Amino acid sequence: MDTGYGLASNSRFQHRWWLMKILTGGKDLSELIEKITWSGDTKQVARTVNFTIAKNKRDKDFPTVTINEGDEVIMQDDSGKDIFGGIIFDIDKTASSKVETYLAYDLMFYINNSDVNQLFDGTPETIVPGICLDLGIEGGEMAATGVHVSMPCFGKKAYDAIMMAYTAAARQNGSKYIPLMTNINKVSVIEKGQLCGAVMTGDYNLIEATYKSTLQKLVNRVLIVDKNNNNVKTVEDFDSIQKYGLVQKVLKQNDGEDATASAQKMLVTVEQSATVSGVPNDFRAISGYSIIVQETDTGLYGQFYIESDTHTFSCGKAQMDLTLAFENLMDEKDIETNSTS
Repeated sequence: MDTGYGLASNSRFQHRWWLMKILTGGKDLSELIEKITWSGDTKQVARTVNFTIAKNKRDKDFPTVTINEGDEVIMQDDSGKDIFGGIIFDIDKTASSKVETYLAYDLMFYINNSDVNQLFDGTPETIVPGICLDLGIEGGEMAATGVHVSMPCFGKKAYDAIMMAYTAAARQNGSKYIPLMTNINKVSVIEKGQLCGAVMTGDYNLIEATYKSTLQKLVNRVLIVDKNNNNVKTVEDFDSIQKYGLVQKVLKQNDGEDATASAQKMLVTVEQSATVSGVPNDFRAISGYSIIVQETDTGLYGQFYIESDTHTFSCGKAQMDLTLAFENLMDEKDIETNSTS
């Protein structure tokens, strides 16, 4: 195999056998790669690839590569299928180290960090492609809602504008939505929580599982008061109070406002969290989707929502580590009327 850096198939570096490929500038860096970490998080949305490559300045025959900020990066599986496409943003080099480290973000980085300044009118599935076009990014598949939205987005993040539109739809149809990159360079919006197709079981690919529950953030009654601290309404979870005892909070509402929805969001009972680790890696198990887990010791048995994922490739091995949620929650963004900030 010729990688473009003089690494023929009989190279003494051939022991660096990889299931993954990193391509940049038309060159295949695979035989120089020490480690690849491909990860995502529903709170960040933009997926990343962090990879380290070997260096040896003392050996004149050791290949050298030039990678700069802004360079495009493609990650492929062993069949040549594109898994990730992005741009180099961080470069870390240390004189005494035998590796160099690079961090790439996919194109959702530009959605997360760019502002829009426009009054949008239409359905979310027509608004979002326009936002992408303005930022020079191609739009992909958009979850159909048929819900008409009119919203001012002056000086707002493009990501927030996307989520405002789809939150308005979600309030009507009950679905949950999340934007992500598809075909490595297209912004799509999917229904969050769809089954990814992966299954993790203790007798197959599951190597570790953890489960935690806590009552430390318990709130099961909220008193809604007006500006004069007069009690307007009480929102409570009676069953929780009976089972766990009472923890009460006070919420002051503005004039003419109904704070019931805000009070409902303040109610918290048992919080549950879980993590799973598995080998081999499964590319389908990424943030925004759900997965089936069957592990009896922790009681993790059923469908869970992937909130963050880390896929690590090192020494010819692949492992995935997932943070799971028990509820399918959307990053809701409310439309602001007369938005000027």
